[in-house]
Amino acid sequence: MKYKILIVDDEKMIRMGIKNAMPWESMNIDEVYTAASAMEAAVIIREHQPQIMITDISMTEMSGLDLVGQIRQEDEKMRIIVLTGYDRFEYARQALQLRVHDFLLKPIDEKELKKSILEQVEQLEADRKVREESLSLNRAQGFKQQLELEQFMHALILGKAEGRERLGEFLETFKFDREQDMRIGLLIPEAHGEEDAESSSFRLLTIRQICLGMVDGQKKGITFSDEKRRIVLCLFCDGEKKEEELARQLMDILSDELDAKPRIIWGSIRNGFENLSVSYNDAVFALEHEREAFEQVYTMDLNRKKEDIFQEVFQEFRSAMVRSIGDKEKLFHIFDRFGMAVESYNLSAQYTRSSCFELASSVYFAYYTDTGGSGPDQLSALMKALSGAERERAVKVTAMFLEQLFAGEEGEVHELVKKVKRRIHENLADDLTVASLAGEFYVTPNYLSRLFKRVTGEGCNEYIVRKRIEQAKSLLAATTLKAGEIAGMVGYHDMNYFSLAFKKHTGVSPIKYREQVQKR
Repeated sequence: MKYKILIVDDEKMIRMGIKNAMPWESMNIDEVYTAASAMEAAVIIREHQPQIMITDISMTEMSGLDLVGQIRQEDEKMRIIVLTGYDRFEYARQALQLRVHDFLLKPIDEKELKKSILEQVEQLEADRKVREESLSLNRAQGFKQQLELEQFMHALILGKAEGRERLGEFLETFKFDREQDMRIGLLIPEAHGEEDAESSSFRLLTIRQICLGMVDGQKKGITFSDEKRRIVLCLFCDGEKKEEELARQLMDILSDELDAKPRIIWGSIRNGFENLSVSYNDAVFALEHEREAFEQVYTMDLNRKKEDIFQEVFQEFRSAMVRSIGDKEKLFHIFDRFGMAVESYNLSAQYTRSSCFELASSVYFAYYTDTGGSGPDQLSALMKALSGAERERAVKVTAMFLEQLFAGEEGEVHELVKKVKRRIHENLADDLTVASLAGEFYVTPNYLSRLFKRVTGEGCNEYIVRKRIEQAKSLLAATTLKAGEIAGMVGYHDMNYFSLAFKKHTGVSPIKYREQVQKR
């Protein structure tokens, strides 16, 4: 792995002298940044995240030790070498307190500086290997535990004796509540015509991975498969139907990431793991006996007032706009259709004002909930602007409100996607999911999924897979590591999933790819 280094000194001759004197490439360093002040250094650190820094102590505006103090509040791992022209114990003591890794006096001895930098690189490499070994061990243990969990859940829903006998041990191992209310949902993917067996398997495994991130990763339930290889979701209930909201979010993400339209067949809510088989059997029965009786049929009484009829249409517009928070273009397209509906239903001005405010309020709160922030109280201003407005004016005022709400978003959107992509590039071996990445950046999974696809043109999960396969191709071509080892290094617990993903992106298996590269 190559590393980045930052040289901070207010004397140009010194910082450029260091930059030009070192044989960086042979030292495993491929990017060298320089800064003339601590302020400039802070910007470079934020944007480029170097792993090593060399800094002078005595600088204008902010001293090197103050800069180190700021860095240590956010980054414990950066390797830091301090330079100073003052041979004073007080500086050395402060440097040690700030966990500086070396302390060199000016004028700088080139050999001594090179030796110090190499020591930092060696330590970074050692730390990286320890992390990778730890990750491999954790992945192996996590995979084994997940397999045990799925086997137990499979036995439990089928009412097998081994499920009931091991219930106490299972609850102790996984720290689940015996009296938890829960319900089963069978996830039924959209049929894809003449899809071959390999593509179908890859699709199912991808759906399963996304479910694991959204459900298991957030401790909101358990994902596993039944004997017919159907994806089964055991969702925890709290009496507020949050499991149905989670399921809707999951369906939205699967729709964004895979261009699929899956659905969930629900079983009944049951108390305790002992009764989970009842909920499962309910869901299976509903799936096998789907009739019109199982579906809600909405009838419209044409004698009702047009406002009552429009209310059902309005709720569809509101839900669609809230779901489209991460896709500004789509959201405004839906709002345009809302404006057309207002005209075609010939609504009164008062009813239009009320509908506009409710729509804007829903989008406003969903936007700040999804982005994890808080904004100015713009709703009061909207209420005043809508007061007494005629129908057409009310729709225009609301459109202006929405434009203002999203006005400053574009730059932030691209910055967020840029950070997510960087996180993916630098940590492919981690358990990366849409849900885990969203949590790290304080947004909702649905918002990140839509945002990522709008900006990059591909789903976040699809991007992760593509980057992992690109790294796997490099490792297969440049090393003699086994395919199973490489799978682990690029973040795949399941060798079968890795092989299917690799073949989908390259057209050949990992072994065949290596043979082709070696022949060339």
